Amino acid sequence: MTPKPVKAKSLAQTALPIGQFKKKPSAALAYQTATDRKALNLVLGGILVVGGVVTGLLLGGWLGLGVGALIVLLGYYFLILGMGGPHAWTEIFQEFFNL
Repeated sequence: MTPKPVKAKSLAQTALPIGQFKKKPSAALAYQTATDRKALNLVLGGILVVGGVVTGLLLGGWLGLGVGALIVLLGYYFLILGMGGPHAWTEIFQEFFNL
């Protein structure tokens, strides 16, 4: 009893198209990434605001006021970016200059 010969298939016939292996990002993953980015912006903004106030007080004088204000403005930017979205710079501009 000899087994019947098996007809060999070419690699092109057995392989799946490459497109089937590419995973598309799901909506849940995009939401999680956006939520993580917002949380990171909020934390970074809070740290920068506190750091700007402390730096300004430690330096003192006009230098402390200027450096502290710049660091706090950067912190406000990240806070508003975490809360509001990509148009945070307009909110910061209005807040800083009270327009």
